Amino acid sequence: MAEIKDQTLTGRVDLDGNSYVNVVFDGATLFYEGGKPPIFQNVTFNQGCSFTFQERAGNTLAFLRSMAHPSTNMRFIVDGLMPELNA
Repeated sequence: MAEIKDQTLTGRVDLDGNSYVNVVFDGATLFYEGGKPPIFQNVTFNQGCSFTFQERAGNTLAFLRSMAHPSTNMRFIVDGLMPELNA
């Protein structure tokens, strides 16, 4: 795991397994593939940042989206997985 500290990051940033401390993401595209989750501490996301979920992370996100669709009657399961989003 790499620790990225006290920097401003732009362009492509691969997140898996890294720690970001006192970092500013400025117009960065952040990629997560489903490996070890990144750690964020005191970070700022400026305008123009985006996240891209690929590989295992993309598959998991697609699965959760399919479960959350109104026709499945499983939205409550997705909501229950992340109750902090409903606070």
